[in-house]
Amino acid sequence: MNISKIVFVVLFVTLSAKIIAQEDSMVKMEKESLIRGFHIGYVQPLKSIKNAEEQWLFTYERFSMGFPIGISLNTPGALIIDLEFVPFIKPYFGNERNIEVHLLYHPGVLLPIGYGLTLGLRAAFELGVEQIGFSPLINKSFDISKSTKGFVELVLPGRFGPDKASGYTQVFALHVGVGF
Repeated sequence: MNISKIVFVVLFVTLSAKIIAQEDSMVKMEKESLIRGFHIGYVQPLKSIKNAEEQWLFTYERFSMGFPIGISLNTPGALIIDLEFVPFIKPYFGNERNIEVHLLYHPGVLLPIGYGLTLGLRAAFELGVEQIGFSPLINKSFDISKSTKGFVELVLPGRFGPDKASGYTQVFALHVGVGF
């Protein structure tokens, strides 16, 4: 009897291990097919227009910079879901206050249109400056190596806030980066 119990336990453990291994490989395949890639970059706001007043944003007083980090997810169709987080830093040169930092949560969808071009639209939630909005974009990618692409992106962020009286601000920005 003891031998039959041992054989039963060994068979049960062996079969369970094989089933778990198959499930793990299936989950891994699903994750690999879901994740399209990752990207990091640098974004430089160039110009803003608010109430017909234009301002260059890379001057000494208005300079800020962002460092996007994102993950792209495949969908069954042509669209790509892209989740991006952008820490923004605004240095205050020569003031008592050294820097201002806020985080932009920037989820969106991308549509490849061929020739390395992609159109996109992102929602924008700027935590720390209390603004919301959207960001249409056009992206041009190019091969760096077999598994790495570089890209240049024109981004046109539109923002509302931080309060109702603030109105709407249109920004022109340039985003460069690397995707893997």
